[in-house]
Amino acid sequence: MRSALALLALPLLARAQIALLQMNGSTEVPIGSALNLGKVAAGDTLSVRLRVRNTGSAKADITRFSADGAGFTLDRPSLPFTVAPGSVQDVLLNFRGLTLATYSANLQLVSSANSISTIVIASVVTGAEVTVFPVCRGSDGPPPTIDFGRVQAGQRHLCNFNLRNPGTQEMTVSTFQATGSGFQIFSGPQPPFKLAAGSTASFMVSFAPEAAGVYTGALIIDARSYVLTGVAFDAPFPKPLIEFDSGAFQSAQQRHLTIRLPTAATSSASGSVSLAFLPDTKLVPDDPAVVFLATGTRSLPISISQGSTQFTISGQASAMFQTGTSSGKIRFMLSGILSDGDPTTTVTIPASSMALDTATATKRAGNLDIQATGYDNTYSAGSMSFTFFDGSGKTIPPGAIQADFTQDFRAFFTRTQSGSAFQVRVSFPVAGDASGIAGVDARFTNAVGGNTQHLVFQ
Repeated sequence: MRSALALLALPLLARAQIALLQMNGSTEVPIGSALNLGKVAAGDTLSVRLRVRNTGSAKADITRFSADGAGFTLDRPSLPFTVAPGSVQDVLLNFRGLTLATYSANLQLVSSANSISTIVIASVVTGAEVTVFPVCRGSDGPPPTIDFGRVQAGQRHLCNFNLRNPGTQEMTVSTFQATGSGFQIFSGPQPPFKLAAGSTASFMVSFAPEAAGVYTGALIIDARSYVLTGVAFDAPFPKPLIEFDSGAFQSAQQRHLTIRLPTAATSSASGSVSLAFLPDTKLVPDDPAVVFLATGTRSLPISISQGSTQFTISGQASAMFQTGTSSGKIRFMLSGILSDGDPTTTVTIPASSMALDTATATKRAGNLDIQATGYDNTYSAGSMSFTFFDGSGKTIPPGAIQADFTQDFRAFFTRTQSGSAFQVRVSFPVAGDASGIAGVDARFTNAVGGNTQHLVFQ
């Protein structure tokens, strides 16, 4: 009983086990004692992907892996190489023959776990020669490829071919087809058909993609296969219309932006709308207040659905933006939308006289204060005048008092770099009784003109 218990307590030894598989796309197909590669056209190279899989729980060292036979080669790592437990190693088995015959090779794999031996067979036959007319591009590969180029989605592009029997015997073509979405044989003989020695047959293959994307397929003619490729793109939209709510543009506005197409969209699309500001003045490089209100940024996503004429902006029918407090130009641009014409739209914010939001006149001991808030979209403010009057409206001598704060305003605008909004206070010292001073006409002037405020002292 103690001996039996001792045996049960021994650890299980890890073991490796190698399996050899053929890859059919992403599907693993076990390889038996023979692997038939089928027919290969004389002079063509056929490549088959094989997979070495370690199904065991220990590593396996591959010490021999060869395909011994005329015309067969194996692209694999240098020997020896190791396959970890549960891991794989892919290799390419290649075959090329020039003489019409049946070829064979002994495919051998020797590992530290087990050995595998398989007979590989391939038949070399006369392959029909395909000539591609210049409208499409062909390459010899491997694999040989026919490129249909770029085609608008929903349109058809045709490639013309000649099929020739280069042999000295009549040829029967049994397989004659185009595979892959968007590709089909448009015209030509129906299989099976015969080609006399040295004769040719013409045919056409069409590429008619339904949606934008990259397409691949194959043209299969018995022992020969050609890769078909093409790229489809959506038709450009008509030039989008960037539109605004009605009314003249001015500074300090909040305006609505909409984007639409003059005709229904033939496909769905998405991109972005962005704005940029170019000020008239050289005193500042930009006005950061010119932004979209929803995000405080200068770019928003846009999209349109097939059959619609209206773009959504951040999922909404329109977007609001601020015009800032600077004269200049706001440029609206679209990106990511292929259109027939540049939809860029520019609006002009005109120069205007100084705009005052608030203006007050107050008295305090020994001083008369005039305060104002506003903006100067020309950045040229500075010249001011103040005319005081008594309770009967009579001007108090000496009349208009001139002041020039141009340099102060320039220094302020240059320092803040945040638009032309300002707050200013002008104080006048008073000696004696100021009770007779009832009000003031304060005039604020820039390069465009003046703005006079009639203020009553509080």
